[in-house]
Amino acid sequence: MAQQIQDLVASIQKEGIDKANKQATQIISDANERAKEIVSTAKKEAIKKISDADKEIALRDQSAQASLQQASRDVQLSLRKAISKQLDSLLVDKAGEAFTGQNLVKLIKTVISLDLTDSSTTELQVSEKEFKALAAEITKELGAEIKKGLEIKPVKNVNVGFRLAEKDGSGYFDFSDEATANLMKPFLSPAIAEIVFK
Repeated sequence: MAQQIQDLVASIQKEGIDKANKQATQIISDANERAKEIVSTAKKEAIKKISDADKEIALRDQSAQASLQQASRDVQLSLRKAISKQLDSLLVDKAGEAFTGQNLVKLIKTVISLDLTDSSTTELQVSEKEFKALAAEITKELGAEIKKGLEIKPVKNVNVGFRLAEKDGSGYFDFSDEATANLMKPFLSPAIAEIVFK
């Protein structure tokens, strides 16, 4: 009977060891599966994060490039505006130089000789400064037109140059430095733009 008990105990031990070995094998297998899942999930997350980072970098690059292009356009427009303003100012200055002193008297005489208006209904408007300096000479050069009714008046709203205006205020021809420069600008701008922005 002792042998039977011993065999029974050995059998129980063997079954326990076999069961424990199976459980251990299963635990190791489950742990390996879980480890594979964790590694696979980690790889997927790493790939997604890298992809997201690449997309964000590409988006930032596009945004930076767009900002740089906009800044470049802004600089070009500012430069063009500044150059155009400077050239406009130079044009007005140069026209102003031509519309003073003896040049102004010659220009007035030439324009009056074109018969753009009827002298009896017209007044010649000049700046107060030029009127004081050139009244005698203008009167001498335009004596015949003055006899027909042309009036010469100093006005505050003409700085350089002159106007031929209807006495009733219905219209005028503006030969001021700014008006002349504005008339010339469209003809100069394309040539200037081609040189400056080539």
